[in-house]
Amino acid sequence: MNNIDPAINQATQAAANIPQDNAKQNGTVATTSQNQGAVAPAAGRPMGLEDAMAGAIVVDEWLKVNEHGLQIGAKKPLLEELRVEIDLSDVGYSESVKYGNPATYRKTYDRVMTTDGATWPQALSEARAVDPRARPYKSADIQMKLLDDVKLKDETVTAGTVLGHSFSTTGFKAFARLVKQMTKDGADPAGDTIEVTVGYSEQSGNGNNWGILDFRDYKVVA
Repeated sequence: MNNIDPAINQATQAAANIPQDNAKQNGTVATTSQNQGAVAPAAGRPMGLEDAMAGAIVVDEWLKVNEHGLQIGAKKPLLEELRVEIDLSDVGYSESVKYGNPATYRKTYDRVMTTDGATWPQALSEARAVDPRARPYKSADIQMKLLDDVKLKDETVTAGTVLGHSFSTTGFKAFARLVKQMTKDGADPAGDTIEVTVGYSEQSGNGNNWGILDFRDYKVVA
């Protein structure tokens, strides 16, 4: 069995269960597609605010990272580190899959539907068709508020600017280390607001070099 098969089976089951639950709540009948193995509801519960906001991230700039440092949008120069505030209750956790060259990324926040409207099992199957080695990975969208002005070559990015970042295939592990450290310290990684220094860590493998975010010296502020 390919290592992506368990993820496809899990996603298919999730896609089948949720619409059935919705149908039961609303007295409607769900229909099954034998070709796709997923359930297409005749009707479901109305979308609520939580549904509409799933995956929503509102930022002023995106924070990029490579093996040489951090970059705010397309601005220069690259930076060694930033001091930011993160409201951990606003983190959007997700699962993604990467495949093809140039790379295609598919993402889901509920393991049922992708952000581009396909079912998650369908996206995983399409990824495997292109690259049998493709597998889902954990990710998250975070919003980081600058605590200090950042002076760049031609401008200053002011304190209070909100930077966004979505973790790459290898990037989530650094955030996971932060979460584990907070849990060990008795903090709440699901709801606390923290101040933390964000730097970068150089990675290498298969003849390639890249960077991921690095989190250190956090403190809980709310």
